[in-house]
Amino acid sequence: MLFRSGTVAAFFSLRLADRYGRRPVFLVSIAGYTLLTLLTAFSQTLDQFIALQFVARLLMVTELALAYVMLGEEIPAHLRSRALSLLGGFALCGAALPALALPLVIQTEWGWRGLFLLGGGLVLLLPIYWKMLRETRLFSERAEDARNASFKLEMQKTATLFRGHYRRRTAGLAVIWFTINFWTACTLFFFAAYVQGERGWDAATLAWVVPTATLAGFFGYLLAGRSMDAIGRKPTLGIYLAGASLAGTLCYGSESDIVIIASYFALMMLAGLWAIGETIAVELFDTDVRATANGLTNNLLGRWGLVLGPAAMGFLIERLGSIGEAASWLALVNLVMLPLILWLIPETRDHGLDEG
Repeated sequence: MLFRSGTVAAFFSLRLADRYGRRPVFLVSIAGYTLLTLLTAFSQTLDQFIALQFVARLLMVTELALAYVMLGEEIPAHLRSRALSLLGGFALCGAALPALALPLVIQTEWGWRGLFLLGGGLVLLLPIYWKMLRETRLFSERAEDARNASFKLEMQKTATLFRGHYRRRTAGLAVIWFTINFWTACTLFFFAAYVQGERGWDAATLAWVVPTATLAGFFGYLLAGRSMDAIGRKPTLGIYLAGASLAGTLCYGSESDIVIIASYFALMMLAGLWAIGETIAVELFDTDVRATANGLTNNLLGRWGLVLGPAAMGFLIERLGSIGEAASWLALVNLVMLPLILWLIPETRDHGLDEG
């Protein structure tokens, strides 16, 4: 819970990218995240561990969000969705590496601390990032005005997200992010507990299913990018949200292990929802508020889905007596929210950025 609240606080760091630039905030976030990851390996108390990981999670979410923003601002409209989906696919694979490395690292003298040492070792790449990474062209064109803006003007710019045509877009994107986060928390987060606790799977079965499904997830991201280019952002979002509800219900409601495995593969593929959301987020807002809008809708508002999802699962598990039944019902939240999302969000395919 405390770690996830760190991702909510990332709203404040993302706002800085609309004032000081994407590059400096991105570099500081990477440097801070890797250093804090390294320091976590040497934490001596639970309080130290929690404090270090709270800030680390904040910076991790900041750097990932800015990676989408920066890539989106540099890529032309006809390639943007595929590029952002490819980024998301590699991020998914990167997130799976610690789980794959854990069985080997845990046997060393460092134990669990070895994972944080490995992650912190990426600090060696910082000089490369510093030398090769440039500021985006779109921000560079507005850099002087952004840096000279007063605090009052900064607040006014943020307030525009709740006015005019932005108000509807802000609401729609916040609903998208809340729905994706809620679905992720209720389906992907509880899979291991479900199959081991209620389906009787052994650790060996889980050990091959999860990494293989992650590979399938990579292709799900790529498919999302292709689909957004072929039929549009909104239709792809609708298909993925509806499919995610169906896959979640099948995965947690079936008695067949084959169906459960196939449905879990589908769940991982449909996690491409994150790339769809990021593509829409980049295209909905102008450069001067793009990072702030992403932080507001995803982190400050949408991330509460990661908090309330497990809470809802706990509530239903206590009353229904089953993880499977609880997850089967809560996976349907996508279908409930879908009409509202499609009503609030405009189609953004083929739009140049800053077209309004």
